[in-house]
Amino acid sequence: MTLFVRDLSKEEGNRLLRIARKGSNPVEVRRALLILASAQKMKVPEISQLYHISGEHIRKTIHRFNTEGMASLKPNYGGGRPPTFTEEQRADIIELAQIPPKVLGYPFTHWSLAKLKEAAEKKKIVPSISIETIRVILEEAKITYQNTKTWKESTDPEFESKKNESKPYTTVLRKTGG
Repeated sequence: MTLFVRDLSKEEGNRLLRIARKGSNPVEVRRALLILASAQKMKVPEISQLYHISGEHIRKTIHRFNTEGMASLKPNYGGGRPPTFTEEQRADIIELAQIPPKVLGYPFTHWSLAKLKEAAEKKKIVPSISIETIRVILEEAKITYQNTKTWKESTDPEFESKKNESKPYTTVLRKTGG
């Protein structure tokens, strides 16, 4: 038995044409083209060859259009992977980020993402977490973090007096004639 799309109303036909010609969503455009081809009494194998799409996908698209109408053109995304960390773990990470590191006995004044990751794992809030996930959790909680800047200080007791002195061994370069 050959499968075709149901008879289209004039409005549906015009909307499908508009989507096929000027649509911005490629999934909707491709589905509209498949439906229009079926409405012109093209068989599934012919549509498959024309658009390089599997016959199974074309049949599913036609069946879905026959039952749902124009709504079937919209992509039906699944929503992605479920969250890896519980709300309690996220709340604990947010709370940790708001405690000054010095209070917890760390030798620095601001959290970096890497140090926050280490602390969350050390405190067993989470067994393992990426720096990017920490960034996302803090961003969702509208918490900003500081990129820490470090510098080394001299251990020389005479550093302050020496740092602005002129160097006697600086040589002056002379121009050579030539």
